[in-house]
Amino acid sequence: MTGGHVRRDGREVLAGIDLRVDAGDVLAVLGPNGAGKSTLVKALLGLVPLAGGSTAIYGEPPARFRDWTRVGYVPQRLPMGGGVPATVREVVASGRVARRSRWRPAVFADRAADRAAVDRALETAGLTGRARDPVHLLSGGQQQRVLIARALAGEPDVLVMDEPTAGVDARSQAALAAALREPAEGGRTVVLVAHELGPMEPLVTRTIELGHGRVVRETRAHETLGRPA
Repeated sequence: MTGGHVRRDGREVLAGIDLRVDAGDVLAVLGPNGAGKSTLVKALLGLVPLAGGSTAIYGEPPARFRDWTRVGYVPQRLPMGGGVPATVREVVASGRVARRSRWRPAVFADRAADRAAVDRALETAGLTGRARDPVHLLSGGQQQRVLIARALAGEPDVLVMDEPTAGVDARSQAALAAALREPAEGGRTVVLVAHELGPMEPLVTRTIELGHGRVVRETRAHETLGRPA
């Protein structure tokens, strides 16, 4: 993002953000409520329009970017629709949809690759034993791990996570950190929105702190938190 500005209802939510996320970064976006954290990650992905500046994903503006299999997005909450309750495995398997061709039926090899990817994602998220359980019966922290597993099943290069630890207890936060350890240490790029890092801190390579829509601090791993940008 270069010179990124976002305005809502006449108010400037982001004000001149310059940010580059490199391959292998585990970037935490910190700040108080209303600082613009969630808006920033959504604007990076083109989900929120810019009033000024520009954004590129792997060199392409979001409107022209097509290789969305490279990006796994983890929202704050699992949407609960009506109808028959979905199982954990069914939700995680939905993360493979973007990899399927609309023009030809899935062959045996494709289905086998899908099953293997879903199995790996469930194992990484610590959900193998819950695969048949209805998602709506899980705790908030477990549902967040389902969302992470769904993103991992798509085998993306980058994970963008919008406050995955919000509203979950310390035990669930530790489980979420454990689910992220393998992809982070394996070189995946991660952009994480959070109020505080907690058990995620050992995984993070960079942090930026937002205040009133601006980057007020940037810290790299092993530096002292609070150092001015």
